[in-house]
Amino acid sequence: MFWERFYGLCRRCGKKPNPVGKEIGLSSGIISKWKAGGIPNGETLMKLSKYFHVSTDYLLGLSPAMSIVESEEEPLYSSAELVDEINENLKKLNNSGLTCVADYSEYLSTKIKYCGFDDTAKKTVD
Repeated sequence: MFWERFYGLCRRCGKKPNPVGKEIGLSSGIISKWKAGGIPNGETLMKLSKYFHVSTDYLLGLSPAMSIVESEEEPLYSSAELVDEINENLKKLNNSGLTCVADYSEYLSTKIKYCGFDDTAKKTVD
């Protein structure tokens, strides 16, 4: 699960895994271990979490939501880019998958409110 999440995040920001690893001070050998099923240590997970602005739980596959980490840096994706990606992914789902997405999106909009539709969404919890 980690590799899929890491690779997907790299793709989203238009980079390959090895250059991302290099940017945060990792060797290509470590990246190869992840591709073979390994997972990063805690310190590296925190670096990746900060780099991609996602939670460590998301990276490890423990949470389906990215839970964007608050940051003063510019977001990696615009709202329009995210909507386009969501729409592309929705086209690939069958009815069961679409039902899961509908349920989860309802949860996000009612229990965890992401306020505003801009590039600086803020999370509030009831």
